[in-house]
Amino acid sequence: MIKMITSDMDGTLLAGTDWATRRLPLDFGEVLDELDKRGIHFLAASGRTYPSVRGNFGEYADRIDYICDNGGCLVHQGKVVHREIVPHEAVLKLLDFTAGIPDCHVSLCSERGTFKDFDEQWPGAKKDRFCTFIVPDLREVNEPLTKMVLAGNINAFELKTKLEAVLGDELTFLTSGRHFIDIMKKGVDKGSGIRFFRNLWGIQRDECMSFGDEYNDIEQFDESGWSFAMGNASDVIKSHARFVADTNENDGVTKAIWKYALGRE
Repeated sequence: MIKMITSDMDGTLLAGTDWATRRLPLDFGEVLDELDKRGIHFLAASGRTYPSVRGNFGEYADRIDYICDNGGCLVHQGKVVHREIVPHEAVLKLLDFTAGIPDCHVSLCSERGTFKDFDEQWPGAKKDRFCTFIVPDLREVNEPLTKMVLAGNINAFELKTKLEAVLGDELTFLTSGRHFIDIMKKGVDKGSGIRFFRNLWGIQRDECMSFGDEYNDIEQFDESGWSFAMGNASDVIKSHARFVADTNENDGVTKAIWKYALGRE
């Protein structure tokens, strides 16, 4: 019996190619109502910050829980209940390491949002303007940080290997696309977030269902007996999951929930 469902957001739960207008599945409200009736927990599991992810759920935002910053920030019943703080020394080391890499931008994330020393104008950035803070010097950000991000004209897979050689004992590095690297405290990922909530509710691995489409979703697959890669995911990601769902554009998450968790085609 499924008791807990976690879903990645971009490329998984959300449909639409425009960041500014991506939408939930058309039947999400109906599915959530049915999950509530059966006492099945639904969690958004994302690399994005809590304010950013919460903004996608509108009227449903208080009815679900959140694994944000790839496990760095966990939210239950609208309150942050657990954080995995990146050591400040590790932040400084990363900033030193990336200072000489052309077209590589660093962002720092906390439960309040994202800190940057540069501005962006693309639609997704504009949508998250309410939780984005432009600062003159990232070294001066003095609040607890739960994730760092490297983005830009980089080869994420090659750079990740180099970073692991230098800082792998202190940090976890996950790619979430060929131009993005998410960086958390050592041992933190979506899988560690799932374990936290499983322990909170006394739920077993084979009672968990998860959905994802990228490399930073593999750890949540490992912690779920019912793991689904999206139809739009690469073959490599699909090889790590037990099942393949329909694409995000075809509301694959809710289709699979109806069939496998709720017993209705």
